[in-house]
Amino acid sequence: MGDSQQDKQGFELIPIPQEAIGSEENEEIFEVRRIWHKEDQIWYYSVIDFVKVLTRSKNPNVYWSALKKRNQQDQGFVDILEKIKELPLRGKDGRLRGAEFVTREVMLRLVQSIPSERAERVRLWLAQVGEEKLQEIEQQTQAEQLRDFYIRQGRTPEWADARIQNLLSRNALTDEWLARGAQQHLHFSLLTGTIHRGTFGISPDTHHHTVKGLPKGVKNPRDHYTEEELGVLTLAELAARRMHEQNDSRDVPQLVQDAQAAGAFGGRVRQQFEELTGQPVVSSQNFLDQPKGKRKKQLEAPQQGTLFDQEEQKQSPKE
Repeated sequence: MGDSQQDKQGFELIPIPQEAIGSEENEEIFEVRRIWHKEDQIWYYSVIDFVKVLTRSKNPNVYWSALKKRNQQDQGFVDILEKIKELPLRGKDGRLRGAEFVTREVMLRLVQSIPSERAERVRLWLAQVGEEKLQEIEQQTQAEQLRDFYIRQGRTPEWADARIQNLLSRNALTDEWLARGAQQHLHFSLLTGTIHRGTFGISPDTHHHTVKGLPKGVKNPRDHYTEEELGVLTLAELAARRMHEQNDSRDVPQLVQDAQAAGAFGGRVRQQFEELTGQPVVSSQNFLDQPKGKRKKQLEAPQQGTLFDQEEQKQSPKE
């Protein structure tokens, strides 16, 4: 949800599927509210909404107050209460009032503490079925924040979109490697280098430090790729992922074979692009120095959560 829409509404509604709460024959729609907390960079969920879903009480506020009083001596419940955050929520009268919210992790614990025959179904939905939907929206939120960050650095919107797509594709590929038997610190550098050499005709080390002149300590070399370099590499890594899936590849030797084939494909794409445009794809351009007039105060990278942290964690120091 965009900032303007969220600021206007104050929250976002998430529908709970009827089958997730055992009410397939009931046409009532159950929804819970959540708020994106900009400082914490995390979603917070309405306690009252979950109490209403679990108990179907006509007055969930009264039920919740009674439940808190009844469990004052329960240390586990007290620990949950201490993690509640009061956030402003706009009521029907248009006024902002404090409402109780918790993170998804805390809500999972809270659901188990509320007596209800629906508790287990709701907990499973929140932990499993709902997680995929929530991750999709959280990914979009993180992507929008990162795109804004890149543009404030002086990058073009087109470059920012290409970089984000490369991040998403790279993370999907490394997830595939982990699931198929590769180990991050032992094999990721080998697999990455195989695709890179096939695509660009040079090793990542030569590309980053010799061609682009990046210092050895640079954290994310791909932040210095051109739009063309990002596009070609994204296609090559997507090809590797598709080959892993189609071949049901297991263990490193098979993954390397797929990486070699994907690199060869990437190399052909690069060569055809160069023939079409008359310009080399591999470029010495980097973003160490902003063009005159665009130099800005050093910006701190946004706090992203796991989606964009994965790349730095998964790729080798030379990647």
